[in-house]
Amino acid sequence: MDRSLSRPLSALYQLSIPFVVALLCVMFSMLPLGLSSGVVIAPSFALMAVYYWGLYRPDLMPPFTVFLVGLFQDLMSGGPLGLWSLVYLAVYGVVVSQRLFFIGKAFLAIWFGFGVMALVAGTISWVVSCLYFGMVLSPLSVLVLALLSFVLYPVAARFFAAVQNQFLIQP
Repeated sequence: MDRSLSRPLSALYQLSIPFVVALLCVMFSMLPLGLSSGVVIAPSFALMAVYYWGLYRPDLMPPFTVFLVGLFQDLMSGGPLGLWSLVYLAVYGVVVSQRLFFIGKAFLAIWFGFGVMALVAGTISWVVSCLYFGMVLSPLSVLVLALLSFVLYPVAARFFAAVQNQFLIQP
């Protein structure tokens, strides 16, 4: 292949991997996981992707793609259009602004940071949803979602790290 063409294609490939992974996370988040008690839960894998890529590879997950991931989640969930774009961009902005603090820290610190961001994301989505529907919704589902997402983040982070190591050129 011509070198002048291979470089842009390589860059496009690099940019597409985190975006495609995040879109797959949105779709995976739409699959509810049933518990034995009949309760249906759906962790926010897309939030995990936005947090991870914003922390480790913001060069491959620019704000425009974060916006598109949120928009895709809005369309898939049937919720207020722009809700998840707002939430993911807010989380992304905080993560990118604090990434120098987190880089080099133990995974427990990064995991705790994700827990805080999951609560922030849940709170933003809860407030916007209450305003959109014109009523106070139960915050319990937000807390359960944040807790479940927090618990599952280490598994998702391992997957994202494997994708990064396998398919992406290290910075």
